[in-house]
Amino acid sequence: MNRFLFYILCAIVLGGLTSCHDSEDGPGGSDVTEKTIFVYMPWTASEHSTANNLYGNFMDNIRDMEAAIGTQGGLGNNRMLVFISKSAHYSALVEVKYRDGRCLRDTLKRYTDFDYTTAANLASILRDVKSYAPANIYDMLIGCHGSGWLPKGSNPAQTKSRAFGGATATYQTEIPTLADGIRQAGMHMQFISFDDCYMAAVEVAYDLKDVTDFLIASTSEIMAAGMPYKDIWRYITPSEPDYGAIVDGFYNFYSAYVGPDGQPYPYGTLSVINCRQTENMAQIMQTINSRYTFDPTKLAAVQRLDGYSSAVFYDMGSYVRLLCSDATLLDSYLNAEQLLVPYKKATQRIYSNYDIQYTDVLSFSGITISDPTQNPNVTTPLQNTAWYRATH
Repeated sequence: MNRFLFYILCAIVLGGLTSCHDSEDGPGGSDVTEKTIFVYMPWTASEHSTANNLYGNFMDNIRDMEAAIGTQGGLGNNRMLVFISKSAHYSALVEVKYRDGRCLRDTLKRYTDFDYTTAANLASILRDVKSYAPANIYDMLIGCHGSGWLPKGSNPAQTKSRAFGGATATYQTEIPTLADGIRQAGMHMQFISFDDCYMAAVEVAYDLKDVTDFLIASTSEIMAAGMPYKDIWRYITPSEPDYGAIVDGFYNFYSAYVGPDGQPYPYGTLSVINCRQTENMAQIMQTINSRYTFDPTKLAAVQRLDGYSSAVFYDMGSYVRLLCSDATLLDSYLNAEQLLVPYKKATQRIYSNYDIQYTDVLSFSGITISDPTQNPNVTTPLQNTAWYRATH
């Protein structure tokens, strides 16, 4: 498999499902469980093409989840629902159940020609999840193409970038829309795990601060193998996830990862961001930005964490150290950073399918910021983000 296909346009993948049978249980008929894990896998190609479609990869990772469920002897006091788009026109809500020593897949609802990229329709899906599997805690795992905070249809530096969702704007969803959909559904998340590239961005975390406690994501590109669910599933399922073990499991897996072509690919980053700390960080950054203006001659010294020829995603800590020369204010920032990103790990190098293949990771705070970017294709949308408005 060549590297273009191996990375599959910087998408991280979950697994897909085909249904076993229709559910006999209607909405609202279930007892409240401790936690519902909702896996969201929208269509990843375009209107008229299956190029970049990740459905087969979705299947692989769902099987890994099921294997991990089997190892645990079931789901315990949890339930697991999956929204999966098999084509541009057909999606289904499926429950993974564990009975008699094996996992079964039960189709709860089908969606035909359903536009899930709007806040109202996302809320409708989430309300279906709540109705079929009411719980005290909800977690959301999202698998598709991703490019951080960038608006749908964005194409930084005219690269092959993908927004959150599909290969074209028709099937892409912006982060504020996701937040609005969760808000409309009245469904606060314990965590949102983005199995997509470039989602561990402060702009993303700030948009999600009112709808989730934690964000699990990568600052960079993630290989097509995705999250090593066989290794980390047991850390996801408790009522209080072991976030540090999730990050360690990801790091250990990719430090020794060998791809389908038999070649080593020891590349990957993963972070856990406490979204409840974003407002505090915004206040500190507003103070820093009111006193200092970044010297663009220092841009080459800022740790970049993407592969674009004109970088978009920079390590936040590396940037702030070069921006702020006040020791006391910098200490305030560093203390806030520890609270904002309690868990993070990166391999010594990262790999990109874009213009710059290899980047040494010399500084890693576990979260990116796009403030210093000089990429002409993203500077205007950057200034329209809620994060930028709150800090400038």
